[in-house]
Amino acid sequence: MKHVALALTLTFAFSVGPANAQFGGIDRLKGRADQVRKIADINISERDERAIGEEVSARLVDRFGIYQDEAVARYVILVGTVLAQGSSRPGLDWKFVVLDTDGVNAYAAPGGLIHITRGALGLIKSEAELAGVLGHEIGHITARHTVRAIQKSKAIDVGTDEIGAQGGLAGSLINRFADMSYDIVFNNKFNRDDENESDKVGITLANSVGYSPAGMTHFLNHISER
Repeated sequence: MKHVALALTLTFAFSVGPANAQFGGIDRLKGRADQVRKIADINISERDERAIGEEVSARLVDRFGIYQDEAVARYVILVGTVLAQGSSRPGLDWKFVVLDTDGVNAYAAPGGLIHITRGALGLIKSEAELAGVLGHEIGHITARHTVRAIQKSKAIDVGTDEIGAQGGLAGSLINRFADMSYDIVFNNKFNRDDENESDKVGITLANSVGYSPAGMTHFLNHISER
């Protein structure tokens, strides 16, 4: 029995040793975990969303420049504003920018900043098509697709010192979220569900303010025919 008891004691001792080492590692990590919050748990307010979007917009403008045609700009702003006021987030400070590039594209920066390229406008044949394109981008913003993508990310640890006393985000975190947002927006990394949702929002929105719901489809046909 003594031999059995001794064997059990030794077995227990050797088994506890590694476990203690593991728990020690956990203890060391605990301090770090206490200083980090999951992005999904962070409230990205409308004000934060706008700050992120302003940074994304500035990068797009820095990359392409603004198309210097006031008549075109006014036209885009007029159509865009009508759509935005009919959206689920009419209270945003909506802004519509024409980018000076031949590339055919449109970009929705968080917080209400819509960008469409000179190249895209060159393919648009009707106001309904313009409404379809702008409505799709508005859909990305009203559904907060970029914000949701940020909150799902596991790529960033957020320190407690990056969350302001009133819940706002520190400038360093705004910049990091802007980096992520720019990548999503510029490289069109919205997932298929987001794109489908924006399609539906854009069609419904255009139709609700009096435009043909087929505008976006016609525009996409022009792209495929190039």
